Amino acid sequence: MVPGVFLVVAAQLSAFDAANLALTTCGFAAHRSANEHNLGDEQFTTKLSSDCAVEIAKMRRAIIALDRGRGKTSAAAMRDADSSITDFHSFFKNQYARRAEDERKLRELQQAIEAEGKANAP
Repeated sequence: MVPGVFLVVAAQLSAFDAANLALTTCGFAAHRSANEHNLGDEQFTTKLSSDCAVEIAKMRRAIIALDRGRGKTSAAAMRDADSSITDFHSFFKNQYARRAEDERKLRELQQAIEAEGKANAP
């Protein structure tokens, strides 16, 4: 009996890993595309939800299946899934909102490196 349970949990972990990778990849692709098109923060939020809807649904199902396989109730599994999806949205929204500050810091760093190179030139 235990080997069968192990195989089920291993399959659920594999499905979770695949869903997580797909969702993360989608989030970064949406971020990159929104940035290229200079979308505002609210437009990005809409794009993220729209572009990644399939991946979000797969991730939700994978979390619920994994939790249920570990003995959690349906309600607890759904709360975990909702929390994980909320965390996904929050992470990417925060990253997108900080992009102007990050770009400014990169420009400053590049200028400092260039100035140091000129100062150390023979």
